[in-house]
Amino acid sequence: PEVRLVTDPAPPSNGSSNETVVLHCAWDDATGAPREQSFVARTAPRGEGLFLTYDLDRQYRTMEALAGTDVPVPRLVGRAGPEVIGEAFYVMEAAAGEAPPDLPPYTTTGWLLEADPADQRRVHDATLDVLARIHRLDANALGLGFLNRTGAARGLDDQLADTGEWYRWATSGRPQATMDAVWAWLQAEVPTDLPPEGLNWGDARFGNVLYVGTEPSCVLDWEMAAIGPAEVDLGWWFAMNRFYTEGTGAPPLPGFPTRAEAVAHYEAALGRPLERLDWYEALGAFRFGIVFIRAAALAGADPGPGGMGQLNPVTTMLAADLGLPDPASFA
Repeated sequence: PEVRLVTDPAPPSNGSSNETVVLHCAWDDATGAPREQSFVARTAPRGEGLFLTYDLDRQYRTMEALAGTDVPVPRLVGRAGPEVIGEAFYVMEAAAGEAPPDLPPYTTTGWLLEADPADQRRVHDATLDVLARIHRLDANALGLGFLNRTGAARGLDDQLADTGEWYRWATSGRPQATMDAVWAWLQAEVPTDLPPEGLNWGDARFGNVLYVGTEPSCVLDWEMAAIGPAEVDLGWWFAMNRFYTEGTGAPPLPGFPTRAEAVAHYEAALGRPLERLDWYEALGAFRFGIVFIRAAALAGADPGPGGMGQLNPVTTMLAADLGLPDPASFA
């Protein structure tokens, strides 16, 4: 059938790592009855972006593997190479629900901030429950072995190799006083005895989840998906939540649990205790620090010690956590 755009393509409210547009379409079905539906189309960024590589096929295959599980992911429509519109892309049905905002963050504006504390707690705990469902999946049975880029025996080692390559590319060899010290510490302190490994979402945060009421309805943005222990995602989760509070100067939402309560809830949902969470949280913050380096470069900011890429809330948190000099002292 002939498909018509009802409105002009529009970008989503969250996200900056891919080119993404929402398409509101109309057509007549096989019986001649009018139909309307919204779709989301995604391509890789045009030119350099936040990440060294953007593997759309990898994202699509991950969501495709999760389609029959209890993890809510977008319903996929299809994908195509550059022969259709000049660049590779994939299309999903637009899912119901609303994500808490990223910019400005959910700790300063939006529906989650305005919700009553009991509902805030329900949103928090329900999101951790979904995260635990991701980590309880059998990645091998789902055919997710392709997420291991290097063929390393441990998924964590594969992720560290990928992180190192990403960091070297992002810095172009320029010294980064705080980040260089953190990377050296991470490499020296890599856990030797790993818990079981499985699927890592990679970008575990509220802004990548759609909610209907207080219930997660869809888990979005799988471009950082990998194989590794659950602690990788939890480290990123806690680092991002700290950034949205400590890093922005906003207090935690009144309904959210303490860190200890959140860990206890997650451990009960996963069925085992978390291990070396301090190291994994530093890894998560370090990777977010690379995002800051790239964002600063794309914005044309000063690449030196006083610039956004080297002096930002993430490097300040990392320096305090690891007993390093305040990044402001290098400016």
